[in-house]
Amino acid sequence: MTVKNEVPAFSLFRSVGAHMKERYIFNFRMPPTELRKRLPAPWIEPQVFSGFSVVSFCILWLEQLRLPPLPRVGSFSTISCAYRIGVVDTSDGSACPSVYVIDRWADLPLIALLGPFILQDTIPIVKASVAHDNAGGTRVQMSYTDGSALFEAGVTQRKQPGLGSALFETVADFATFIKNGVSSYSPSLHPGQLTKVDLHKEDVDYEPLDAVVDFSELNTESWAGAGLEFDSAVRAKTGGNYLWTYQGLWKTQTK
Repeated sequence: MTVKNEVPAFSLFRSVGAHMKERYIFNFRMPPTELRKRLPAPWIEPQVFSGFSVVSFCILWLEQLRLPPLPRVGSFSTISCAYRIGVVDTSDGSACPSVYVIDRWADLPLIALLGPFILQDTIPIVKASVAHDNAGGTRVQMSYTDGSALFEAGVTQRKQPGLGSALFETVADFATFIKNGVSSYSPSLHPGQLTKVDLHKEDVDYEPLDAVVDFSELNTESWAGAGLEFDSAVRAKTGGNYLWTYQGLWKTQTK
């Protein structure tokens, strides 16, 4: 049995809360063998659905940001995004669903400022747009401050019944997958250590979408040969409260 080693870390604030106004999730499938090559620790393994692993690009439109235990001050809002991977934490000898986050981005400079202090991780600033048209379609565009693209896609209400996914048979199956991903690990400011964050959120309803992904940065970098294929897309139809809580730093390797 592999045992993780926690590295003590101290933060002035350990949590960030917000109300989710809108959420989009674009799912990609890939071979678990390829994902395993790209995971950062031996105790993190691919989660498998119908023979595939799941890589998602998530976009969150958040409002009413707050830093518990302080009361909410002002009306800060942000569009944040991240590449989210379904994984299994096997450190205690059992298979516990978890999430590996490759990186997080946000369009609010305050989030970029607070990220290193609360999450022990950088959160680069991006230019983000979620634009709705009169025909019921939505265009999402995430780009870096120099104008280079991060992610671009267009979505419309799904014309066919069901999710249309090779990963999840029903929308309820997908919702269970998202709900079970409470803990997440991501690269930290400290080499050889991952930052762990727990996300507690209210249940929401998901609406399946038809989507055309025009650009995804992950497909053009070191993951280009990973066999990523677009699978499905959803939108959260109802808002909910989110609370991220920092849990400390964890060594990627064991002695």
